[in-house]
Amino acid sequence: MRLQSVDTHLVVALHALLQEKSVTRAARRVGVTQPSMSHALSRLRAHFGDPLLVQVGRQMTLSARARDLTPRAAEAVERLEQVFRPVERFDPGRSRRMFRLVATDNLELLVLPPLTRLLAAEAPHVNLRCRNIPADFAELLRRGELDAKLGRGGPVPDGCRSTLLVAEQLVCVMRRGHPASRKALTAARYAACEHLMVSPHGEDHSVIDRELAARGLRRRVTLTVSHFLVAPFILSGSDLLLTVSARVAGALARKLDLVVRPCPVEIKGYTLTLVWPERSEGDEGHRWLRGAIERAVACEPVAGPGAAGTVRKRAPGRAERG
Repeated sequence: MRLQSVDTHLVVALHALLQEKSVTRAARRVGVTQPSMSHALSRLRAHFGDPLLVQVGRQMTLSARARDLTPRAAEAVERLEQVFRPVERFDPGRSRRMFRLVATDNLELLVLPPLTRLLAAEAPHVNLRCRNIPADFAELLRRGELDAKLGRGGPVPDGCRSTLLVAEQLVCVMRRGHPASRKALTAARYAACEHLMVSPHGEDHSVIDRELAARGLRRRVTLTVSHFLVAPFILSGSDLLLTVSARVAGALARKLDLVVRPCPVEIKGYTLTLVWPERSEGDEGHRWLRGAIERAVACEPVAGPGAAGTVRKRAPGRAERG
């Protein structure tokens, strides 16, 4: 049966009749006249081929078919109410909404600490669920199972939008007192060091190695790890050198008194972006979340040479459509 052939007003009347077991009380509940509800009952009886309400003595009772329909009619009315309910304005101070994010661990490191502080101050009851980026993240965004993806910039998936969070540059991080910290870090001295590389997917080489090879140089990657968070603890107790984005370097350096130096190998930086589904473009709560993420990144310190870094604020990026 096609829904077009059904008068959906009858769903509301059916629910009221099954709940009240009285045409008069059902009419009062819905806000129509008694004859109108009586007419609706006649149409419902014809549609289902069943009396629905049966006179037993001085009261009306439900037929077997009506008892079977009762929970389904209640569910149908509830769903209709949800569809036509006015959209509530998002109030971050009172909302108990949950947002689901996926992110690379470097962006978790950069975004989540300041974002958590923003939530505590502005949206104390809002919850976040953040996990690693799956291969099918774009489809999950489009299906509404994810709210946003934070990671390296790239093509914007169909049905999604994107904005630049920050453009990153690479720097070198080492323990204070590292031999390489005592002189200017040239490409040759850089290549002579033993290196730590963060490699989420297990690669042994990167664009840095290709750039060194073009100069006739080669470095030794002594250790690769899959997560940024372990790197500072390794650096603080070794003579390894880590090449990483300036903002990640700032976060690492502040924790364990590490030294930051400019990268002597000219490598083009990369962008970090926020991607979300187009379906959420007009969602007040989602707009607030996107703004909060941008504010969190904009106030994150950037590592300067020799120290933990300074604060640089960035104007919000322009959204791109996929």
